[in-house]
Amino acid sequence: MTDEMKEETGESGPMATETATPPTDVQRDTESSQEAEASSPTEPEQADQEKKFEPIPIDPDDLTEEAREQAEEKLNRKIEDLAYRMVEQEPREGSLVALRLAVTRDVYLAEQEILLNDLRKEITLPGYRKGKAPLKLVQIRLGDEAVRDTVGSIAVNLLRQEIAKQNFKISARPQVMGYATPGDDQDELTFEIEIEVEPEVELKQYKDLSVEVEVQPVIDEAVDDYLERLRLEGAVTESGGPDAVFKEGDELVVDVVVTNDRGERLDHLCKTGQNVNDLASELPGELGGQLVGKKVGESVAETIKNTVTNRRGQEVTHEDTYTVTVRDIKVSRLPELDDEFAKDLSEYDTLAELKTALREELEDREEERRRVEALAKLFDQIIEKNPVQAPRSMTAAAQYDQIMRDSYQLSRLGMRLGDVVRDADKYMHDQRDDAAQSVKRELLTLEIAKTEKLEVTDADVDKEIERMAEASGRKALAVRARLEANKELDGLRSRLERAKIADFLLEHNEVKNVPAKPKEAPAEAPVAADAAESTVDESSPEGESEK
Repeated sequence: MTDEMKEETGESGPMATETATPPTDVQRDTESSQEAEASSPTEPEQADQEKKFEPIPIDPDDLTEEAREQAEEKLNRKIEDLAYRMVEQEPREGSLVALRLAVTRDVYLAEQEILLNDLRKEITLPGYRKGKAPLKLVQIRLGDEAVRDTVGSIAVNLLRQEIAKQNFKISARPQVMGYATPGDDQDELTFEIEIEVEPEVELKQYKDLSVEVEVQPVIDEAVDDYLERLRLEGAVTESGGPDAVFKEGDELVVDVVVTNDRGERLDHLCKTGQNVNDLASELPGELGGQLVGKKVGESVAETIKNTVTNRRGQEVTHEDTYTVTVRDIKVSRLPELDDEFAKDLSEYDTLAELKTALREELEDREEERRRVEALAKLFDQIIEKNPVQAPRSMTAAAQYDQIMRDSYQLSRLGMRLGDVVRDADKYMHDQRDDAAQSVKRELLTLEIAKTEKLEVTDADVDKEIERMAEASGRKALAVRARLEANKELDGLRSRLERAKIADFLLEHNEVKNVPAKPKEAPAEAPVAADAAESTVDESSPEGESEK
């Protein structure tokens, strides 16, 4: 305990000099503080050993010289660099560095006293004027927070010095991950700070690499399939007329009449002109299957048992008869694949011209697929040949974005992530690995652009806007105005930069187009047991090898 603390907890405290008879609540407060002093060690930190606790966050803004100057002005005192020693420095996965630092007991106690003095100026305790409470009482009232605040203050001071020495570039909020205060078994405050630093990206090889990409030529069947999909999209649904026969795939318009076991009509279950697209889900029992082959005006019926709970909580089973009558059968009419179809669907006058255009579109898609695959394989090699750490915070952000994208895509299909993910741990592990690769790719991409001076100029942006305007049939000025209004110009510039980097990599590395491997034929069904036995080589010692 410092001399000032001893003085201020003595009998000559402020209340003793200002009033002869202190209020009862002040007496209780003084007594409680004395009891706390008696029951606690002379130095409260002696009771503190290595702790497991919530990490103490450090604001990166507090680590600058400007922040020190502002704090000095606010506190009206000089903030000196504290003496310390580096116990250990350990690099960790995720672009992390752990610093284990130590200060002497005297430094720790002096810093705690300064901190308590600063706090005392701002707080008021019962029985004392603002700023006049004894330091010991302030310390008792703060409890463990006084220790944490002291450790945090010392951590900021020491980390600021280490940043100046080692030129750390902090990329996320540092944290004190653990500490041990001076006690009977040690005469120092030791603590560990974990910091995330911007990774050093050292490019070794990203040119003169070679990858292979399979070529999948556009065949006639692919064009025909594409054309058939367009034909299905152009189908119209219309009434099949009185002679139509219902088959699966058609739509139905039906009347449903439901009666109970006494022949009474149940109006709340009856429907008129009901459109039926899914027989299994929209009609009960086997009614859907019975309707196949029926014509307009024909009916099917089925008695179905329904079990309900009445008001007394008893389960009651009713036998209701459902009669379904076909009112109309709607069939899909596919357009004929002729020149009229081509004219209705596109800008082309003949079916042959449309097929040629579709083939060119599929070939463009195939070329883009090969480009994407080549870049992915190139980056796999670049990441392997240019090791770089993926910062933990960037990886976590990328993983979160990927999971959100998955959730959004599934939500559009009316599903949730939990509906398709069977092993949550494996899913999260895979997402984390993919996110780390994505971050490494991003870091290397930016470094390649910096090294090769692959910058996007204003002229590049203007040229792209002109292209977009021509494609949309609008004026370039209108396209630019829309991009600016939606704050999309930076995104456009980023896309152009990545396209320029991709072009550079494809130009300075070898991409071999190789024929696609033939698809494996499906496995044949197992032969009968007697046939299998007839193929056994009897000369084989085990009698199991086939001829």
